[in-house]
Amino acid sequence: MYLIPPNSLSRLLTLMAATVFEMMNCVAVLDPLIKTFIQVALVLGPLSLVGVVLLLRKIEKDHPERIRWK
Repeated sequence: MYLIPPNSLSRLLTLMAATVFEMMNCVAVLDPLIKTFIQVALVLGPLSLVGVVLLLRKIEKDHPERIRWK
């Protein structure tokens, strides 16, 4: 039994946060500017994908004929 349902958005965000935290430890030897860029990309990249999916779901709800999930 899962504490958070497997298809839940909160599960995805929790996994992303844990991944970002673990990746921060791996880049300790890099230049601070590069580390900052990697940290920002690791956070904003998946969040933007989630935003696109949520936007598509909203469009699908308002206009179901425009979006088809396969």
